[in-house]
Amino acid sequence: MVTIWHADQGWGVVALDHVDLTVWVHFSHIVAGPNEFRSLTPGQQVRCHYEVPGQDGYPARAVEVTNL
Repeated sequence: MVTIWHADQGWGVVALDHVDLTVWVHFSHIVAGPNEFRSLTPGQQVRCHYEVPGQDGYPARAVEVTNL
């Protein structure tokens, strides 16, 4: 679930349900159609593929985020 989204900066944080892990997300890793705006909303459910180590103090960094 998206917990933080800074639309003006294009990044945010996703909390994973299946493990106790927070993931740093950049808008460029959001899967969207060619005419869709890549953005997230706090509370939104997403599927997140990630890698470790993370970025900016977060333990993991997203490599692909898909809206559910």
